[in-house]
Amino acid sequence: MDQNERIKIFTDILAINSVNDNEGEVNQYLADVLAEHGISSQLFEERPGRSSIVAELGTGSNPKILGFSGHADTVTVPDESAWTYPPFAGTIVGDRIYGRGSADMKGGLAAIVVAMIELTDAGTLPAGKIRFLGTVGEEYDDYGAKDLTARGFSEDLDAMIITEPTEGNITYAHAGALNYRVISHGLSVHSSIPQKGINAIYNISKYIELEQHLFDDAPVDKALGELIHSLTIVEGGDQINSIPDFAAVYGNIRPTTAFTNQDVIDRIEAGLAELNQEENVNLEFDLIHNFLPMATDINDPLIGFVQDIAEKHFGKKPNLRVEVGGTDASDFVQKNDHMPVIILGNNSFGTDHQIDEYTDIPSYLALIDTLKEISLTYFE
Repeated sequence: MDQNERIKIFTDILAINSVNDNEGEVNQYLADVLAEHGISSQLFEERPGRSSIVAELGTGSNPKILGFSGHADTVTVPDESAWTYPPFAGTIVGDRIYGRGSADMKGGLAAIVVAMIELTDAGTLPAGKIRFLGTVGEEYDDYGAKDLTARGFSEDLDAMIITEPTEGNITYAHAGALNYRVISHGLSVHSSIPQKGINAIYNISKYIELEQHLFDDAPVDKALGELIHSLTIVEGGDQINSIPDFAAVYGNIRPTTAFTNQDVIDRIEAGLAELNQEENVNLEFDLIHNFLPMATDINDPLIGFVQDIAEKHFGKKPNLRVEVGGTDASDFVQKNDHMPVIILGNNSFGTDHQIDEYTDIPSYLALIDTLKEISLTYFE
């Protein structure tokens, strides 16, 4: 492909509005483009209009399988009028490409597809297999990755590269994410006789106070650092002259490999059990999302291997880093917890999820060439 063809695939999928929905149109487009070059794929409809894509490339003479993954959904655009360029057009200005998802992460998605096409057109197929997993719903619940994992597409992978934006650097570990709420059940009466009711707000405040120091003794993870935990939403009451019979508080926690998701759940439930021993206290734990941390050993050979190749194409030695924010890797490792995973992608310039999100053409092209070289040399 020439440069214009490489960029067209990217801008074409930027023009498809896939804000928390409609990824099926993006992945159908990618399936059609792959088919034009003789690469077959499968689409799996997770929900109406939301289809993930799986495609493979390689001779299979080497038994190893290397996964490349990206997601087709984007976050919302609250106010299109605030954008300098239309968020769903893929506008090119100089060496920048503007649009919702240009950084996070349709650039990484397009780069995988272009790399597979160019390898096929050149007749230079990898000795093993490259498996492309294009997911849906990553920005909210990862249910595309959950579904592809349940279908077995990650459990036989030997390694995985996720092309989220990293400025050409390598992320080798990220925290998990556990979202939950604690519900307080009370008894509603008129506010003139509060002693005859059970005030759910007063009881939820007991957990709010407890939570501030609930994880003080959680061990520090050698890669991911301290456990991060926050309470973020409080609900309770709907009438100013009624004692509330319902209240809830929502929390977000970033588990690590040193203090896991299950450790977090056990700690919260133990705290609630203690509070529920008090008279008229009835607190209930409700798990909303449960994403595992991902941590690849910094000495794993995959990291140095990719670092050397990326340095040639990005023109700089990639920094090795850890992140708090998560990726689809949280689900892919559930059935393959020994699989090394790294995250490597194009530039975002801190604009992902922001107004006037953009990436630059050089980093997008560098990612394509990096993925191609990885595909050909990983199996040697």
